[in-house]
Amino acid sequence: MVKKMDEGERQVFWDSVLELNAFQKDALNELGNIASCHAVTSLAEMTGLTINIAVPTVEVVSIEDAEKKMEIEKMVAGIFVQIDGGFSGYLLVLFPERSALSLVDILMGKMPGETKSIATEMEESALMEIGNMLASSFCDAIADFFQFSLLPTPPSFAFDMMGAMVENVMIVLAQAQETNHVLLFKCDFQEETEGGIYGYILLFPHHDSLKKMLSMLEAEVE
Repeated sequence: MVKKMDEGERQVFWDSVLELNAFQKDALNELGNIASCHAVTSLAEMTGLTINIAVPTVEVVSIEDAEKKMEIEKMVAGIFVQIDGGFSGYLLVLFPERSALSLVDILMGKMPGETKSIATEMEESALMEIGNMLASSFCDAIADFFQFSLLPTPPSFAFDMMGAMVENVMIVLAQAQETNHVLLFKCDFQEETEGGIYGYILLFPHHDSLKKMLSMLEAEVE
Protein backbone atom coordinates (compact mmCIF):
# COMPACT_ATOMS: atom_id res chain seq x y z
CA MET A 1 0.00 0.00 0.00
CA VAL A 2 1.12 3.56 -0.72
CA LYS A 3 1.32 5.70 2.40
CA LYS A 4 -0.50 8.93 1.64
CA MET A 5 1.07 12.27 2.48
CA ASP A 6 -1.12 15.26 3.13
CA GLU A 7 -0.64 18.23 0.82
CA GLY A 8 1.58 20.13 3.25
CA GLU A 9 3.92 17.17 3.81
CA ARG A 10 4.11 16.54 0.08
CA GLN A 11 5.01 20.16 -0.68
CA VAL A 12 7.73 20.24 2.01
CA PHE A 13 9.14 16.98 0.67
CA TRP A 14 9.44 18.22 -2.89
CA ASP A 15 10.62 21.71 -1.92
CA SER A 16 13.50 20.10 -0.01
CA VAL A 17 14.38 17.32 -2.45
CA LEU A 18 13.49 18.16 -6.04
CA GLU A 19 13.43 21.90 -6.48
CA LEU A 20 15.98 21.95 -9.28
CA ASN A 21 17.91 25.12 -9.91
CA ALA A 22 19.05 26.19 -13.38
CA PHE A 23 22.48 24.60 -12.99
CA GLN A 24 21.03 21.29 -11.84
CA LYS A 25 18.57 21.14 -14.72
CA ASP A 26 21.30 21.97 -17.23
CA ALA A 27 23.64 19.40 -15.69
CA LEU A 28 20.98 16.67 -15.74
CA ASN A 29 20.05 17.53 -19.31
CA GLU A 30 23.71 17.28 -20.34
CA LEU A 31 24.10 13.97 -18.54
CA GLY A 32 20.97 12.69 -20.29
CA ASN A 33 22.33 13.92 -23.60
CA ILE A 34 25.62 12.03 -23.13
CA ALA A 35 23.86 8.82 -22.08
CA SER A 36 21.19 9.04 -24.78
CA CYS A 37 23.72 9.68 -27.55
CA HIS A 38 25.75 6.72 -26.34
CA ALA A 39 22.67 4.48 -26.45
CA VAL A 40 21.41 5.69 -29.82
CA THR A 41 24.87 5.31 -31.36
CA SER A 42 24.76 1.66 -30.32
CA LEU A 43 21.33 1.32 -31.94
CA ALA A 44 22.62 2.88 -35.17
CA GLU A 45 25.57 0.47 -35.25
CA MET A 46 23.32 -2.51 -34.61
CA THR A 47 20.76 -1.65 -37.29
CA GLY A 48 22.86 0.24 -39.84
CA LEU A 49 20.45 3.20 -39.66
CA THR A 50 21.28 6.91 -39.32
CA ILE A 51 19.44 8.16 -36.26
CA ASN A 52 18.93 11.71 -35.03
CA ILE A 53 18.47 12.49 -31.34
CA ALA A 54 16.59 15.32 -29.67
CA VAL A 55 18.02 17.18 -26.67
CA PRO A 56 16.70 15.38 -23.58
CA THR A 57 14.38 17.14 -21.17
CA VAL A 58 14.15 16.78 -17.40
CA GLU A 59 11.15 17.74 -15.29
CA VAL A 60 9.76 17.09 -11.83
CA VAL A 61 6.18 16.02 -12.47
CA SER A 62 3.24 14.33 -10.82
CA ILE A 63 2.10 10.94 -12.05
CA GLU A 64 -0.91 12.58 -13.68
CA ASP A 65 1.15 15.27 -15.45
CA ALA A 66 3.71 12.73 -16.64
CA GLU A 67 0.98 10.79 -18.40
CA LYS A 68 -0.27 13.98 -20.06
CA LYS A 69 3.21 14.74 -21.39
CA MET A 70 3.38 11.43 -23.24
CA GLU A 71 1.51 10.52 -26.41
CA ILE A 72 -0.74 8.18 -24.46
CA GLU A 73 -2.88 7.17 -27.44
CA LYS A 74 -0.01 5.22 -28.99
CA MET A 75 0.47 1.47 -28.76
CA VAL A 76 4.09 0.85 -27.86
CA ALA A 77 6.55 -1.96 -27.35
CA GLY A 78 8.14 -1.29 -23.98
CA ILE A 79 11.29 -2.70 -22.44
CA PHE A 80 11.45 -2.15 -18.67
CA VAL A 81 14.73 -2.37 -16.71
CA GLN A 82 15.34 -1.89 -13.00
CA ILE A 83 18.69 -0.30 -12.11
CA ASP A 84 20.79 -0.89 -8.99
CA GLY A 85 24.35 -0.12 -8.01
CA GLY A 86 25.69 3.44 -7.88
CA PHE A 87 22.11 4.63 -8.00
CA SER A 88 18.73 2.99 -8.26
CA GLY A 89 15.67 3.59 -10.37
CA TYR A 90 13.98 2.42 -13.55
CA LEU A 91 14.63 2.78 -17.26
CA LEU A 92 11.91 2.44 -19.87
CA VAL A 93 12.62 2.17 -23.61
CA LEU A 94 9.53 2.65 -25.78
CA PHE A 95 8.97 2.05 -29.50
CA PRO A 96 5.63 3.01 -31.09
CA GLU A 97 4.03 0.07 -32.89
CA ARG A 98 5.14 0.89 -36.43
CA SER A 99 8.74 1.41 -35.32
CA ALA A 100 8.68 -1.83 -33.33
CA LEU A 101 7.50 -3.76 -36.40
CA SER A 102 10.22 -2.18 -38.56
CA LEU A 103 12.90 -3.08 -36.03
CA VAL A 104 11.76 -6.70 -36.03
CA ASP A 105 12.03 -6.73 -39.84
CA ILE A 106 15.60 -5.44 -39.64
CA LEU A 107 16.78 -7.76 -36.88
CA MET A 108 15.16 -10.86 -38.34
CA GLY A 109 16.24 -10.18 -41.93
CA LYS A 110 12.71 -9.74 -43.26
CA MET A 111 11.45 -7.52 -46.06
CA PRO A 112 10.25 -4.06 -44.95
CA GLY A 113 6.62 -4.29 -43.84
CA GLU A 114 6.68 -8.07 -43.53
CA THR A 115 6.14 -8.12 -39.75
CA LYS A 116 2.48 -7.36 -39.05
CA SER A 117 2.25 -7.89 -35.28
CA ILE A 118 4.20 -8.57 -32.11
CA ALA A 119 2.60 -11.95 -31.62
CA THR A 120 5.32 -14.50 -30.91
CA GLU A 121 8.34 -14.92 -28.66
CA MET A 122 10.59 -14.33 -31.67
CA GLU A 123 9.34 -10.77 -32.15
CA GLU A 124 9.46 -10.08 -28.42
CA SER A 125 13.00 -11.46 -28.16
CA ALA A 126 14.20 -9.27 -31.03
CA LEU A 127 12.77 -6.14 -29.39
CA MET A 128 14.09 -7.11 -25.96
CA GLU A 129 17.54 -7.46 -27.51
CA ILE A 130 17.30 -3.91 -28.85
CA GLY A 131 15.88 -2.54 -25.60
CA ASN A 132 18.47 -4.31 -23.48
CA MET A 133 21.26 -2.94 -25.68
CA LEU A 134 19.90 0.62 -25.41
CA ALA A 135 19.46 0.33 -21.63
CA SER A 136 22.93 -1.13 -21.13
CA SER A 137 24.57 1.56 -23.27
CA PHE A 138 22.63 4.29 -21.44
CA CYS A 139 23.68 2.92 -18.04
CA ASP A 140 27.30 2.43 -19.11
CA ALA A 141 27.55 6.09 -20.11
CA ILE A 142 26.17 7.27 -16.76
CA ALA A 143 28.41 4.86 -14.85
CA ASP A 144 31.48 6.06 -16.78
CA PHE A 145 30.61 9.69 -16.04
CA PHE A 146 30.24 9.16 -12.29
CA GLN A 147 32.85 6.40 -11.99
CA PHE A 148 30.54 3.91 -10.30
CA SER A 149 28.89 0.68 -11.36
CA LEU A 150 25.29 0.33 -12.52
CA LEU A 151 23.60 -3.05 -12.66
CA PRO A 152 20.55 -3.30 -14.96
CA THR A 153 18.27 -6.26 -14.26
CA PRO A 154 17.21 -8.55 -17.11
CA PRO A 155 14.58 -6.63 -19.11
CA SER A 156 10.86 -7.31 -19.13
CA PHE A 157 8.69 -6.71 -22.20
CA ALA A 158 5.16 -5.43 -22.71
CA PHE A 159 3.07 -4.32 -25.69
CA ASP A 160 0.41 -1.89 -24.50
CA MET A 161 -0.85 1.68 -24.61
CA MET A 162 1.94 4.11 -23.73
CA GLY A 163 -0.10 5.74 -20.98
CA ALA A 164 -0.73 2.44 -19.22
CA MET A 165 2.92 1.47 -19.41
CA VAL A 166 4.19 4.80 -18.05
CA GLU A 167 1.55 4.76 -15.32
CA ASN A 168 2.67 1.33 -14.15
CA VAL A 169 6.23 2.59 -13.70
CA MET A 170 4.97 5.69 -11.89
CA ILE A 171 2.95 3.57 -9.47
CA VAL A 172 5.98 1.41 -8.68
CA LEU A 173 7.97 4.57 -7.90
CA ALA A 174 5.16 6.05 -5.82
CA GLN A 175 5.00 2.90 -3.72
CA ALA A 176 8.76 2.90 -3.23
CA GLN A 177 9.04 6.60 -2.42
CA GLU A 178 5.75 7.34 -0.64
CA THR A 179 5.09 10.17 -3.06
CA ASN A 180 3.19 10.85 -6.25
CA HIS A 181 5.93 12.82 -8.03
CA VAL A 182 8.91 11.66 -10.08
CA LEU A 183 11.77 13.07 -12.08
CA LEU A 184 10.88 12.50 -15.74
CA PHE A 185 13.98 12.19 -17.93
CA LYS A 186 12.78 11.97 -21.55
CA CYS A 187 14.74 11.56 -24.77
CA ASP A 188 13.28 11.19 -28.27
CA PHE A 189 15.19 9.70 -31.18
CA GLN A 190 14.26 9.14 -34.80
CA GLU A 191 15.72 7.62 -37.94
CA GLU A 192 16.50 10.33 -40.49
CA THR A 193 14.07 9.13 -43.18
CA GLU A 194 10.46 10.31 -43.05
CA GLY A 195 8.28 7.82 -41.26
CA GLY A 196 11.37 6.01 -39.96
CA ILE A 197 12.02 4.35 -36.65
CA TYR A 198 11.65 6.44 -33.53
CA GLY A 199 11.34 5.91 -29.82
CA TYR A 200 11.77 7.22 -26.29
CA ILE A 201 14.16 6.59 -23.42
CA LEU A 202 12.70 7.44 -20.00
CA LEU A 203 14.75 7.42 -16.79
CA PHE A 204 13.05 7.46 -13.39
CA PRO A 205 15.66 7.66 -10.61
CA HIS A 206 14.67 7.17 -6.97
CA HIS A 207 14.82 10.44 -5.06
CA ASP A 208 17.78 9.33 -2.90
CA SER A 209 19.68 8.46 -6.05
CA LEU A 210 18.75 11.77 -7.61
CA LYS A 211 20.13 13.63 -4.59
CA LYS A 212 23.35 11.64 -4.91
CA MET A 213 23.60 12.50 -8.62
CA LEU A 214 23.01 16.19 -7.94
CA SER A 215 25.66 16.25 -5.19
CA MET A 216 28.19 14.64 -7.51
CA LEU A 217 27.36 17.06 -10.31
CA GLU A 218 27.78 20.03 -7.94
CA ALA A 219 31.16 18.66 -6.85
CA GLU A 220 32.33 18.57 -10.48
CA VAL A 221 32.20 22.38 -10.70
CA GLU A 222 33.48 23.28 -7.23
